[in-house]
Amino acid sequence: MPGLINTHTHIAMSIFRVSTEGCKLYEWLHEKIWPIEEKLTKENIYYASLLSFAEAISTGTTCVNDQYFMPEETRKAANELGLRAVLTRPLMDLEGNIDERIDEFRKFYETRDKQNDLITYTVSPHGLYTCSENCLKKSAELAKEYNLPIHVHFLESIDEIEDIKKIHGTDGVNVLKKYFDGIHLILAHAVKLTDNDINKLKNMDCGIAHNPISNLMLGCKIADTTKYLKEGLNVALRNRWARVWK
Repeated sequence: MPGLINTHTHIAMSIFRVSTEGCKLYEWLHEKIWPIEEKLTKENIYYASLLSFAEAISTGTTCVNDQYFMPEETRKAANELGLRAVLTRPLMDLEGNIDERIDEFRKFYETRDKQNDLITYTVSPHGLYTCSENCLKKSAELAKEYNLPIHVHFLESIDEIEDIKKIHGTDGVNVLKKYFDGIHLILAHAVKLTDNDINKLKNMDCGIAHNPISNLMLGCKIADTTKYLKEGLNVALRNRWARVWK
């Protein structure tokens, strides 16, 4: 059989696998993960990526779609082990530094080995609840400039629904359509889709990366993939070995 594809990972985060116990998503991110991530070094991410790639290989997974910072270290590890990987530098501007993040993405993408067809790329605004309108606009511009897909977290938790409305003044699917219509979308999670959301997504170029174990561990419930599939949405299943973050 062909190798498996893990359609949504934060590959270096497997070392945080036991940190979700008793936490909901926002609590886990704000109180545990983001404070730890501020202390990570390039060496930490490189070796954590090697570990996770080894686990991937052991499950028959030969390709991952990853979203994490210091992606040069993840690319280095993937090249050493010969895995196929789709990589990026996530974009978010909670601290108002989107231009710096975009510069980091450009440097990462433009230093790629153009002869290496095992490594490809996406543009990845982290999520609609962590990105301003300016961040989403610039993400769309990057995707069109480099002809790359968008890989974004989408409607993972109930809190996210209201946060998106507060930031953007409308529902999440309307935000996607406003900024990314005509761009291929990889939507991570999509747990909280309404019937109206489904009807709109059916007419967009998108696929859903389903993450049931992660979603259950962080109290988000799981996506109604039976309905999604019946309605014609494309759904992929993320492997259990990389069940951390989002």
